[in-house]
Parts: sequence; C-alpha cells; structure tokens
Amino acid sequence: MYTNPSNLIAALKGLLSRNSAGINQVIREYQPDRKLSFYEGVRQTLPEAAYPSLEVEATGASNSWTTTRAQRPRYSFNCMLTTMTTNVDKHHNFSTTLATAIIQIMTSPENLQLAIPNEQIWNPNGGLVNTVILDSLVEDATYSSQQEGAIRVAEFPWFALVNEPFPDSKFLVGQTNQPTIVKP
Repeated sequence: MYTNPSNLIAALKGLLSRNSAGINQVIREYQPDRKLSFYEGVRQTLPEAAYPSLEVEATGASNSWTTTRAQRPRYSFNCMLTTMTTNVDKHHNFSTTLATAIIQIMTSPENLQLAIPNEQIWNPNGGLVNTVILDSLVEDATYSSQQEGAIRVAEFPWFALVNEPFPDSKFLVGQTNQPTIVKP
C-alpha cells in the first residue's frame, strides 16, 4: 500500500470539479446563490456559507496480492454530504437529488481509470507511469436530518481500488539473477 489516501481524495475532488456544472445545476434549483464546497476530512462545524458541503475522510485500507508481481490495495472513505435550507418541504428532495448526482459521477464507468495526482507506479512494460484508480464504487447511502429537518446529511462509503505492480528487481535475492518467486 504505497498510494497516499490524501491523493485519492484529491483525485475525487478533481473529478467533481470537472463535473461541477452538473452538480451546481442541481444546487441552483434549490439554492440559486450556492455551490458545492469540498473538504478533505470531517469538520466539527462549518459556517452557514459552506453548505452544501461534501466532506471526504479516509477510513481504512486493505491489501491483497493479485499476481506474483502486484498488490491491489482497496482504500475506503466516508463521504458526508450536508445541506442546510429553510425550505423544509423541499429539503429532503434537495438532499437526496444532490447526493444521487454526486454518486452517479463517482460511480460512472466513464470515470474509472481516474488518474491519482502525485502518484506513480512501476509498470513492467513502461517504467514509471501515473497511478490510476482501477475500480471504485459507492455501495450504499444513509440519509438523516437534524435540527427539525433544517440540516440534512447523506453519508455514503466509497472505495477505490489501485493496482500497484513491482519491478522484477524487487524479487531478487542477493547477487543472483534468480527470482525468489516464479513468474506465472
């Protein structure tokens, strides 16, 4: 697990920024003077001007060998979308519509192979290359409200899978040219 989770959050921020026109169009239907605020990490409090906000925080990482020459870490994140409005009648629709729009962007097949900024990996065929997200998904979402419906929260876990191959030289022992693991 060599990829920095903070760089994965930066990749997500860049993706949502490139798709901000569609996201902000949803927001303008309910709050014409607002746009989405993005934060790395969960804040204890946010000023009223920061809503709607999306806070993304790394929650864990697991790893597995995919072949004899690569690891495939799965990084987990918690995403918390918070909206605030005085129009309680339309607030539930606003919160769920905005969450759905963001999740659609995050899970679109068009956005797989998303480049991770500041990360490079060893590719046996091409040397150092940019690291990309191999797979990602939002598996479920939870919706809740606070302060009698004035604040609504949509929380959803997101994972990003990264393939990290190693050069053959990492598998040599001592002065020998014989690898310690047999190639498939």
